[in-house]
Amino acid sequence: MRVVSAADAADAIAARLSPQPAVRIPLSDAVGHVLAEDVIAPIPLPPWTNAAMDGYAVRSVDVRGTSRDTPVVLTVVGTSQAGSFPVRSVQDGEAIRIFTGAPVPDGADSVIRQEDTNRERDEVRVFDDRDAGSNVRRAGADLERGAIALAAGTVIGPRQLGLLAALAATHPMVHRAPRVGILATGDEVVSLDRIDDILAARRLADVNGPALEALVREAGGVPVPLGIAPDSPEALLGAIQAAQGIDLLITAGGVSVGDHDHVRAVMATLGVVTAFDRVRMRPGGPTVFGNFPNGLPWLALPGNPVSAMVTFELFGRSAIRVMRGERTPHRPRERAILTHAVPRDPILDQYVRCVLERPADGPPRATTTGPQGSGMLTSVARAEALVLIPAGAGSVAEGARVEMINLM
Repeated sequence: MRVVSAADAADAIAARLSPQPAVRIPLSDAVGHVLAEDVIAPIPLPPWTNAAMDGYAVRSVDVRGTSRDTPVVLTVVGTSQAGSFPVRSVQDGEAIRIFTGAPVPDGADSVIRQEDTNRERDEVRVFDDRDAGSNVRRAGADLERGAIALAAGTVIGPRQLGLLAALAATHPMVHRAPRVGILATGDEVVSLDRIDDILAARRLADVNGPALEALVREAGGVPVPLGIAPDSPEALLGAIQAAQGIDLLITAGGVSVGDHDHVRAVMATLGVVTAFDRVRMRPGGPTVFGNFPNGLPWLALPGNPVSAMVTFELFGRSAIRVMRGERTPHRPRERAILTHAVPRDPILDQYVRCVLERPADGPPRATTTGPQGSGMLTSVARAEALVLIPAGAGSVAEGARVEMINLM
């Protein structure tokens, strides 16, 4: 049995996964997807040199030194509006009335704000030179034609969509979101439509199915519920073989060493080759990852819902992000200060569930959510972070700096 650290488990999973195929989708559907190729600017941004405010386009040499006591009078020879282009350039002693966003005519290198002018018929009096050489947005100042606007691996959000729209990228190439099959297991577990059995305490509600569906969706995958399989090899085999059209299989439960834990044996009969068989951590030690002969990846999470959710945060989320094509699949690690001592486990790294206080200065302060037993659902429901307590003797002291994964 191959037992690995959480860090080695995450690396092993990432090494055995690949991004999903690339597809073109409408820009309106692109938010949340990951670019599968660099987006090259087909035009400069801005596409033409334009005015940053309303005023008069002039040559700076014509207005430098002007003041209210010594104004300059220029001849107005035309108008430039947004959406139209000037018909002529600006010559010595001339000005063109211009509006924000309108093309700046050839010859002009300044836009004098209209507050510093006084117009009478075809002449404009300029009485301040503070805008000489200013208020002109040069073509390509934001992005040159042929430059990389957005790199492959970028997650498209509303701001990135705005840039794609400006470049007329109506159908960006993105990675298809991975379809993640979710199979819960256990004779004692029933779906929420059997509410009477749950409230009468005859059966346990299926927590893993709904929770993992939500976590998969949050991570950017498409959850594919596969139901609940009883604790029998035949039922498990049938449920797994019935799973079609998925890119990743996640099972919850049945991978420990009890008499009713059949998932490992069933997977072995299907030819699954595992990268590791257990993780040196608490909660979540019975976590397994492998691949079917056809390459389909399988991530087995513990059946305890707290353990399943913690291990998903460590392994499932990053697996989905790799398959989405993200450049940085792992949640960032931060530093926090413990507000109280936490006992170590002599062998296992612990990921304790914590709430955070964020002072105006300094790192966050982490306090455990209460009892950390793997049956304490409130410990994960209230958690804002997972704090790593490394294996060892004694305790991690109050005030110690610790590594955390922010869940918020």
